[in-house]
Amino acid sequence: MEQMTAHDYERLLKLVALLGSDRDGEILNAVAAASRILNSYGLDWSDIVLPRKLLPVRASAADDLADTGDEDGTSGPPPLDRATPAVMFRLLMASTNVSADAKRDIRRHAEAIREGRVTPAIRGELQTMYTYAVLRGRPI
Repeated sequence: MEQMTAHDYERLLKLVALLGSDRDGEILNAVAAASRILNSYGLDWSDIVLPRKLLPVRASAADDLADTGDEDGTSGPPPLDRATPAVMFRLLMASTNVSADAKRDIRRHAEAIREGRVTPAIRGELQTMYTYAVLRGRPI
């Protein structure tokens, strides 16, 4: 996943500000445009709304992909709230707990993840499989 450009970030800020408009059409157009920007980076609305706990800031998206260990230095999969779709995909494909049939299903999402078009349905499917196979160590 690539880091959001300054242009897209500024545009996203303007679109979010339009959500306070009195015009319904303007709000709907702002939501649609903002969703397109978020989807192009593999994000959804829950990624920009303040999370329940503040997550550590990374210098770049590459840092996020490279980080598969905990802060205390032990290696292991990141917790669900820190695992990006690309990280979940990579760890699921490498897991011995994931059957060949499940890996075939996961591969269907490779292009969407690579192009940053992760839908809430894809994210939910990855999160469910990641929780069971990677975090809990159960075969799927």
